[in-house]
Order: sequence, then structure tokens, then C-alpha cells
Amino acid sequence: MKETYGLLLPILLPILGGFVCRLTVAAGEKKENKALIRCGEVTFLGLCFVTLILTVVFGIGPIQNGGHVLLSIPEICGRGIYFRVDEFRALYGILAAFCWTVSAAFALWYMKGEENRGRYFFYTLLTLGATLGVFYAAEFYTLFIFFEVMSLASYLWVVHEEDAEAVRASKTYLAVAVIGGLVMLMGIFLLESNLGTLNLQDIAKLDLSLFNQKQLRVAGFCLLFGFGAKAGAFPLHIWLPKAHPVAPAPASALLSGILTKAGMYGILILTGRVFVGDTHFGLLLVAIAVCTMLIGSVGALVSVDMKHILACSSVSQIGFMLVGAGTMCILDREQWLAVQGTMLHMANHSLFKLVLFLCAGIVVRNLHTRDLNKLRGFGVGRPWFMVVFLIAALGIAGIPGLSGFVSKSMLHESLVLCYHENGLIYYKIAEILFLIAGGCTLAYMLKLFLILFFRKPSKEVEAFNQTKKAYLPLSLKILLSIPAAVIYLAGTLPEYLMFPLSERAAKLTEYMPAEETFRTFTAENVKGAVISCTIGLLLWWFVVKKLITKRVSKNETVYINRFPAKLDLENAVYRPILLTFLPTVCGAFCRFLERFTELIAKGVFGFLKRLFGLLDRTPELTVTGLQRSVFKPVCETTTLSATRRLSRFLGKVIGAFVVLKSKITRKPIAEQKNYTELVNRGLDDASETAKLITRSLSYGLLAFCAGLLAMLVYLLYCLQ
Repeated sequence: MKETYGLLLPILLPILGGFVCRLTVAAGEKKENKALIRCGEVTFLGLCFVTLILTVVFGIGPIQNGGHVLLSIPEICGRGIYFRVDEFRALYGILAAFCWTVSAAFALWYMKGEENRGRYFFYTLLTLGATLGVFYAAEFYTLFIFFEVMSLASYLWVVHEEDAEAVRASKTYLAVAVIGGLVMLMGIFLLESNLGTLNLQDIAKLDLSLFNQKQLRVAGFCLLFGFGAKAGAFPLHIWLPKAHPVAPAPASALLSGILTKAGMYGILILTGRVFVGDTHFGLLLVAIAVCTMLIGSVGALVSVDMKHILACSSVSQIGFMLVGAGTMCILDREQWLAVQGTMLHMANHSLFKLVLFLCAGIVVRNLHTRDLNKLRGFGVGRPWFMVVFLIAALGIAGIPGLSGFVSKSMLHESLVLCYHENGLIYYKIAEILFLIAGGCTLAYMLKLFLILFFRKPSKEVEAFNQTKKAYLPLSLKILLSIPAAVIYLAGTLPEYLMFPLSERAAKLTEYMPAEETFRTFTAENVKGAVISCTIGLLLWWFVVKKLITKRVSKNETVYINRFPAKLDLENAVYRPILLTFLPTVCGAFCRFLERFTELIAKGVFGFLKRLFGLLDRTPELTVTGLQRSVFKPVCETTTLSATRRLSRFLGKVIGAFVVLKSKITRKPIAEQKNYTELVNRGLDDASETAKLITRSLSYGLLAFCAGLLAMLVYLLYCLQ
């Protein structure tokens, strides 16, 4: 064990370097200087690569030797911040930095010539530092602080395009992030008041059966709400299918591949440190997992938007991971199977979605569409693209020989063992639905593959092909081949690549280590894969071929969006309740209070009128009269006079500065201007802009989150 301030480098370097990158690109765009813009781009990619090197430097020791690196800074925020890098944190820190580096290189090509590149680079680097802070956090307060920074910084990914769809999706994303963060903070307060500590290592040493179980469960459910919101678990998954399609493809790869795993990391802490062996909590997680798997699978199966399909797929795959997190609490001697299966599937999914979303970005960047009808046949005659896409697609579908088969087999076997140990039909139903969801995965990935590579090219694709442009630079082809190769090699040689790492990563939890090595290619595991593939082929034939495919002519087929509106909880449930029902009810209640107060005021003044006859002679003393005749004019006069005084002062300062500049430079003043009037106009415009901004939902959510962070800092100082 050693403690070093160097551990701050992979966290602070991208955050501080992001400011340099932002200013460099902004200066280059303002001066139309390509050299400065190129310098900013190189800085952006270089910071990601150096951060990757740093995560390897601090992570290689814990991975090889089983030790850990610590950092404590008790002077910050009263309570201090604490970091710890052990096996799991080191592995996911390296994986996150690797995905960021690949995405950053891809973003330089994807966003070439677009506006707001500097903003995108800055918030990508800020999110990288915050995400590493989440994974390296050694206690819940540190985790929460970086969790909120990560959520706020990644908001700019979602709203990047600034069109109506992006703005709406960003509001949903921000609302879920803010509400989830608030509930998580309540859970943290309850947990500390009950246990007396928030340090993850100290919690693992406590006998939690001696504490208030009711309060512990309430705290756990609050934390599950917050972590589940970021992971995209049902019923808080609503942001994910909306945010991923509108964000730039490099950002979508990170949102799906890494940021959702930050939420899963928090859930693993709950199941591995707080609710160890709690079967009721495990049952709840399995129920959430089944709903998450099915809703995501159905959404992906019937959608005709390429990135929306991949986004719904992310929801479904989070359900698979939650199955492992739930069975961790239920199994007795075989918990290691669920623990390692969950962690392996988290890592696998990060690589799957890195490849798949960047492949989708290749299509979107060249064709400027996500519609399957318009991108049909894009992959025809492009063998490299087909191979890379096929590896990731078959891997996420759990086909034997690829890494997804290993992790899904472990998760499936953990469900089977739950049924054998407990005999509850509930687990058998969950296993059947697990296989059906796996079949859905194959069906929608097969749909994408056939449309891209085995359908007649659309008019848009033919027009692009005639330009004879390179659809992707060679350097990016080589870079994107690396995660695809890892998916293939990890699946063919799991005992050398996957199992050693998963055994070390499993030390994040307090479960017993594995007593045996998982045997991958057994008859039972292959049987499960065959059943799931058979279901997938049937679903492809009866749903994709028969339901969403329509032949409009002999040579042309179109795909129809059959996404069920009832599955969109945001439009069907949340928005009507939060934006219609609750405001109506609360508004009616407020109007009642207003009317009630007015009646009381009239009664009081009526009593005074009858008693003294005072109001007959001075009607201005009524409540309405006082407001109209005294308070409102005084406030307006004070405000206007203060504004005029400020305008006059600034006008004089600017005028004096112009005169001084003309004397120094010996250049005559070109035109005499009324600077006071110009300042007045500027203040009026700023006031109107402020009014427009403060009326928006995004402003309210951002202000609420800023207040939440301010409250946290205040409480941290008060509780020291």
C-alpha cells in the first residue's frame, strides 16, 4: 500500500488541459488560423493518450501484484476527497481511457469542419477526468461529487447539435441526472447516519446486521435510484434511447460504453459491500433486470433508426448486467460466477458499443442520416467495414467464439443455479426471458447487418459511391480494428485473457473467490446459445421480415417504424405527470391558498373598516392599493434610477477611454457616439436574454443542480 499525489494526474490533467484545448481552438476559429485549430486538435488527442498512459502506470501494479494505491486530501470540502486504485478500478480506468482515446481520434475526423469543436473537446476532456474520479473514488462523498460533474459535463454532448430533437433529449437527460443525483445524496446522508462511515473499505468490515435495517434499506434504495438512473435501468432508462441518437457518434460510444458503467459500478458497490447476501435486494434487482432487458430488446427490434437501435440495445444489455448484480445477492456458494460474469459483460459491452457506435458514425458522417431506408447497402463492397461490424454484432449477440458468449454464459448459468438452489419458479421465468432477450439481440443485430451489407444500395448510398470518396481514413481503420481484435481474441482464449482479469476485478466485492475455473464451451452453455440463436432467427423472420418490412415494388423494400408508443414512458407517463398533472394540481392548490389568504385579508380590513371607518377616507391603504400606489412605483423608480446611473457612469468611462486612446495613438475619433445610450441598449438586451433563459427548463435544471452542489459543499463543511 502506498499513497501518492500522482494519482491526481489522470483526473486533473484532462480537466485542466481541456481549458487550454478550448482556448486554442476558439482562438483559431476566431482568427481563421488552421494552425491553431490543428494545435488544439493535437492537444485534445494528446491529453487523452497521456491520460491512458497514466492509468496504465498507476494500474499495472495493482493488476499484477494485487496491491492498491491511495490518495487522501482531507483539506478539501471539509470532509476531504479520497481515492483508491485496486484491481477493478485499475482495469476500468485503463478501459475508460482507452475508449476515450479511440473516440477522440475518431472525433477529429467526424467533426471536421463543424462548429463548436472546441466546446466538444473541452467537455469531453472534463467528462474523462470526472469519470476517472468516479471509478477511483474510495468513499461515497468523493464518488458523488465526481458523479455530478460527469453528468453535467456530458450534458453538453447530448445538446451539441442544438436542434429541437437534441434540446428535448438534453432536457430529459438533465432532468434524470439531477433527480437521480438528489435522491443519491439523500441515500448517502442516510447511510452515513446509520453506519457512521462512507469509506467503502470500512463498510466492508462492518457487520451490517447490527445496524438499523429499515434505514439501511431506505438508504440503499435511494442509492440504487441514483446509480440506476445513470446506468439506464428501468424505469429510469428514458433518457438513454433519446440521448444516444442525437449526440455525436464518438460521444454516443462513450455514453453507452463507459458512462452507463459508472452507474453499474455504483450498483456493484451496493451488492458487493452493502447488501451482501440480501436475497430480497437481489430479487428486486432481477425484476428490474428482466424489465430492462425486454423493453430495450423490443425497442431495438422494431426501430428503423440505426443509432436508436444501438441505444435501445444498451438498455437491454444493462439488463443482462443487472441479472448478474441481482444473482450475486441470491447465490450461496457460486456467487463468484455472477460477480465475474457481471464484470466481464461490463467490459465486453464497453468494447462492443465502442465499435458499433463508431461504425454507425461512419455511416452518419458520410450519408448524414440514421434512417435504415436511406443507409441501406452502405457496406456493400467494403469488406473491412463488414468484418469489424460483424465481430461486434456477433459478440454482443453471444455467439460462441467471441467474448460476449463467455460473459453471457456465466450470467445465464448464475440464473440456472438460482433456480436449482431455491426452486422458485420466478427464477425459471427469468431464465426463459433471459434467453428471449438474447434472441432479440441476435435478431436486431442481424437486421442491421443484412440491411447494411446485403441489400440493394439506396439512392443516397449510390450518390455517395459515385463521389468515390474514402469513407474512412486508413489510420482510423487500424485504430478501430484494435477493439474488434480484442473481442475476437478474448472469446477464443478466455482462460488467458478474460478469466485472470475477472478474478482480480472480483476483489471489488466481498464475496468468496472462485473455487474452480469456469468451463466455457460446455454442452449446457452451447445449448443455451443455440436456443437463444433459434429464438433470434424466429424473431427476425416473424417480426423484422413480416412486421416492419414492407415491399412497395418488385425491387424496393421499405422499413416501417413500429416502435410502440406505450413503451415510451417519457411521453406516456413522466411528461404528462411532471409537466401537466402535477403543475395543474399544485397550481390549483396555490390558487386556493391565494384565494383563502385574500378572504382573510378582506375580513381583517372589513373589520377595521367597520371599527374605525379608516378605509373610507384612505382607499390607498388596501392591500391592492398599497401595492399599486406605493410599492410597485418605488421599486420601479429605484431600479430605473440605479440602471440609469450605471448606464451614465459606464458611458462616461467608455467615452473617456476612447478619447484617451485617440490621444495616445494620435488618431482622430471617427464618429462621436452616445455611449450612455449604447450601454442602455446593451443592458436592455441582456435583461431580455436573461428573462428568456430563466424561463427555460434547462436553466431551471442547471440552476437546481448548481444549488445541489452548493448545498453539498456547505453540508460537508458543517459536518466536519
